[in-house]
Amino acid sequence: MATQKKTLYEILGVPRDANDLDIGLAYKRRTAELQRAVPPDPNAQSFVHQAHEILSNRERRAAYDASLVTAAEKAAAAEQQEPDLVLEGGEEEAKPRSKYLIPAIVGGVVLLLVIFLLLRSNNAPRPAPPEPVVVAPKPAPPPPPPKELGPEQILPAALLSVGRVMSYEMSGRAVPLGLALATEAGTMITTCHGIPGGSQLVVRVGADSNSANLTVTDEQLDLCKLAVAGLNTRPITLAPDDPRPGDKVFALGANAKGDFALTEGKVKALRPSPQGKLIELSVPIATGASGGAVFDVYGRLVGIATTPHAYGAGLNIALPASWIAEMRTRNAPVK
Repeated sequence: MATQKKTLYEILGVPRDANDLDIGLAYKRRTAELQRAVPPDPNAQSFVHQAHEILSNRERRAAYDASLVTAAEKAAAAEQQEPDLVLEGGEEEAKPRSKYLIPAIVGGVVLLLVIFLLLRSNNAPRPAPPEPVVVAPKPAPPPPPPKELGPEQILPAALLSVGRVMSYEMSGRAVPLGLALATEAGTMITTCHGIPGGSQLVVRVGADSNSANLTVTDEQLDLCKLAVAGLNTRPITLAPDDPRPGDKVFALGANAKGDFALTEGKVKALRPSPQGKLIELSVPIATGASGGAVFDVYGRLVGIATTPHAYGAGLNIALPASWIAEMRTRNAPVK
């Protein structure tokens, strides 16, 4: 007897009333089994794929079910129409059986034809999807140039970042040493040369006085870093580049009343030194303003004023703000 051809349900291993979820799970399971099979069976994989495509599509599954006549249904129909009385002789017994043989053959041919057409339609080459067009993103517009500020705009912001450095003697007398600038939370920068060794330091910001301790003493750059307890200031903004000769700057100092004020000037030159280039200013540095800020026209710190100094008599010098990143504790070079 010839082997009966499997239905699409049997290929996936699901009953005819299986729902879409069961069909999908069976397809994944059968695909995994065939992928692990040694040697691989491409024909079986193709049948499983075609069975899943037909049974997972409602319209195609309905057309397939309509054409599907199982061997059991044929046998049941034949049994219902057989006479209860079986006559003797081969001719009478063969006639009822031959009555249903031709329709069964026709039905089988129709079923095979439908399956062939379905498989052929699925194997037809599909047009390739159009390649996506890649459009290069437009470059972001350049940021607008910063707007130049005047002293009346720079000074209010500067007052939030500057303090006066005081040293207290054993007698309790406060000695002003210069100015300090907040560069980060709880930290200020000032010049080192006016700080006496072992002194008790206090930084006065507005009406508040806060104790300060030296954390970095870089005598080669003449810059000291102070840790100030309870400091409530805004860190100053550093310029990304050193100034150039001819640039307009504003030097922070005090007026006749002792109030902070800005004096407009220019960068006269960049003078060489063993530590790097110094900024020579066209405006004098007031006594007690050592450690004060020198701003560019955008309100950014470009230098730290220093006085007195050993870089030449009659020169108004500021240390570049870029030196702050190079600070470390070290003694002055031996002369």
